[in-house]
Amino acid sequence: MSAEPAPADVLAAELAALRASAGNPSFRKMAERSGCISHTTLHEAVKGTRFPSWETTREFVKACGADEGPWRTRWEELKGVPPAPNQPAAPGETTQLGSAALPGPPANEAAGPPPASPAEVPAQLGEPTGDGVRPAPPPRARPRRRTAVLVAAAVVVVLAAVAAFVLPGRLGSAPAGDGTARIPGDNTKFIADVTVPDGTPVRAGVTVQKVWEIENAGSVGWHERYLQRMDSPPAPGTCRTPDRVLIGDTAPGEHVMVSVPVTASDTPGRCWIGWKMVDAAGTEFFATRRPVYVLITVVP
Repeated sequence: MSAEPAPADVLAAELAALRASAGNPSFRKMAERSGCISHTTLHEAVKGTRFPSWETTREFVKACGADEGPWRTRWEELKGVPPAPNQPAAPGETTQLGSAALPGPPANEAAGPPPASPAEVPAQLGEPTGDGVRPAPPPRARPRRRTAVLVAAAVVVVLAAVAAFVLPGRLGSAPAGDGTARIPGDNTKFIADVTVPDGTPVRAGVTVQKVWEIENAGSVGWHERYLQRMDSPPAPGTCRTPDRVLIGDTAPGEHVMVSVPVTASDTPGRCWIGWKMVDAAGTEFFATRRPVYVLITVVP
């Protein structure tokens, strides 16, 4: 199995696609809109050489006129930041963790035992008694059930976040019946990189043919669909490809091979290009899904 691209490469490509959708403003213009970050820092964010800080990502997104909320979530996902566990539940309520509900501690356990009657109240520390001064009572142990529930919830949240980062989805990673698809019942599933595995070394200026195998995993037939490059038009100096390639008509349950020629850039380095499924007008069918991609290492 070929390695997934580095998070910095993925975020760089997605930020480049956002900039393209905003009309490809110059980085100097974006810096002017931000007012608090340089154009060189904004440019570094789409190179993929290192993972940008949230402050840089936020100013990039704001300069493109996009909502920073969803991008914060995406940045944390790629950064590998686990979501914060929910607040402790009130006595008698439940603590939600995803779709599972963990019962909160009973009211009497959370509040402690009922107050003792006056006859049962012991003398205070230092209060004289018939036998002298009564020593301080030992500290009462705190209830543990609530703590155990919260610790278990936090562990599950962290494990889920780690799994999501270590096993990132490709196009079609969601189960059948994708509820976020533009057309009800539509779905797609990535099957394999047929040629050019991720990280394949390619000499500068050489053209290779990348082929993906994709399944129509929904109940809607595909006709006049395309894979479109996310960063179209590409920045100068990047690997060269067509802006889009045609997906052959595909009935539900069938697999299709999609091919695109990729010409390595003239400069050595890593080249990552993401592709999304669109119609003839360029409108995405699965806007929230991960792209398929080509990842090559350009060598002299």
